[in-house]
Amino acid sequence: MQSRKEVEGALITGFQLSTLSGPLCEEPMEGVAFVVDDVRFTGPPDEVHGVSDSYGPWSGQVISAVKEGCRAAFLAGERRLVEAVFDCQVTTQVDSLGKAYSVLSKRRARVVDEQMRDGTDTFVVSSILPVAESFGLADDLRKQTSGAATCHLTMAGWELMDSDPFWVPLSEEELEDTDQSDIDTARGAARKCMDLVRKRKGLSVQEKLVSAAEKQRTRSRRK
Repeated sequence: MQSRKEVEGALITGFQLSTLSGPLCEEPMEGVAFVVDDVRFTGPPDEVHGVSDSYGPWSGQVISAVKEGCRAAFLAGERRLVEAVFDCQVTTQVDSLGKAYSVLSKRRARVVDEQMRDGTDTFVVSSILPVAESFGLADDLRKQTSGAATCHLTMAGWELMDSDPFWVPLSEEELEDTDQSDIDTARGAARKCMDLVRKRKGLSVQEKLVSAAEKQRTRSRRK
């Protein structure tokens, strides 16, 4: 009979493998917990307690089952992604402050502080900016503010994304009041981020290639 130590070792290994490569982007997972309610052995004693069978070593079967079980449990719960974020400081003149805010809002930046330097008309706006949205920020700020704004970025860590990349309407009210555009909005940046990572890794992505096939023109106009 397999010892308790062997069972626990297989469970731990399966958990570690599942969190090493999560089901959303095949990236490491953090802040998740799985509860094992029960462990049972079924079948004749010589089959259950044997070292191996037609499916391979006993411990390998348990590890594989736990790994896939953890991945399935994660997908069945409240799925969330974490993304890298910068501490972004934008320095600009008072007459360009609104334009600087506009640039930041389009890039999902969350403003946390705003201060005016004593004796000047210069403002320093501090915000948390997703790394994925930071590319081209300096050029965009200079263009929109006519060179009046500059930015400084430092790594600030990771943040949990609010939206569920797989959200779908379930209740009758949601089904009646929700169309595809509403679903895309609810899934938000999380779905976009997940799809970009999966595409980069060569993983499968669920996306519509044609949104309205009946509206696509397949023939050229007659002249």
